Amino acid sequence: MEAAPLATGAGPRRRAWELLLALPLAVVFAAFLLYPILTILLTSLKPGSGVLHSGGGGSSSHTIFSNYLELFRDPIYCEAMLHSLVLSASVALGATLLCLGPAWLFARYEFPGKRLMRAGFALPMSLSGILVGFLAVIMLGRVGFIPQMSQGLTGKAWLSGAAYQLSGLVIAYLYFEIPRGVVTLESALSKFDPRLDAAARSLGASRWQRFLWIVLPLIAPALVATFAVTFSVSLGSFGVALVLSKRFSVLPLELFHQVVAITNFPLASAMAVFLIALALALNFALGRWMRRHFSLRHA
Repeated sequence: MEAAPLATGAGPRRRAWELLLALPLAVVFAAFLLYPILTILLTSLKPGSGVLHSGGGGSSSHTIFSNYLELFRDPIYCEAMLHSLVLSASVALGATLLCLGPAWLFARYEFPGKRLMRAGFALPMSLSGILVGFLAVIMLGRVGFIPQMSQGLTGKAWLSGAAYQLSGLVIAYLYFEIPRGVVTLESALSKFDPRLDAAARSLGASRWQRFLWIVLPLIAPALVATFAVTFSVSLGSFGVALVLSKRFSVLPLELFHQVVAITNFPLASAMAVFLIALALALNFALGRWMRRHFSLRHA
């Protein structure tokens, strides 16, 4: 009976220790995420500025949404936004599909050199975007390895200069997005119960039938998560585009140009807010769709 007060006080003390342990993370979260985003948002509502600004910054016609309206009025920014969406969606879809095979291999099979192969797959994630872009130039530049090799074999320099086109940019992005997808999907596939596959096989289901009706529905949330992550990372990627984007632009490059060359911080902040909002909206929409889809299926 005398131990009851100790047990009663243990709960609040434990919660206090938990809050204390979470305090450093909360401080970092507020200092390096909430405060910068709030600052960017407030800056985007100010009149445009910069050495080449032509929007009449500070004039009476300015409204708090003028910088956002500028993104949709200027054809250069509209084209950059379209390129960013097409590039990110293409890379996300390609990475999600192409990482299925390696993820299944790593999750379901044991073979010599597996750890070394997995480390090789993870290596591109540790490389900077500038380096990945330079590697793409070496392989697909105007005098890159692949054009020179095809010139010697067929007499025609195939894919010469592809590194500076949208297709080359997609390939370069896939180089470091596929490993990200492999890591995500491997963890999901490793939790797959092999008895389900064995039961379906005993009932006469073919390999493709087992994949389409058993494996794919079970890993669908991981596939959606992989698409969302690779899309968001590609949407904000900067280094690869800085090296390779010669004939077209993407919105992160326009943001960089506004900050470095024109010093129009309000317009650059509006671009940053647009990219953040787009990534958050996609993740929210996909998450809501998955919850609704699977709740209906399991109801």
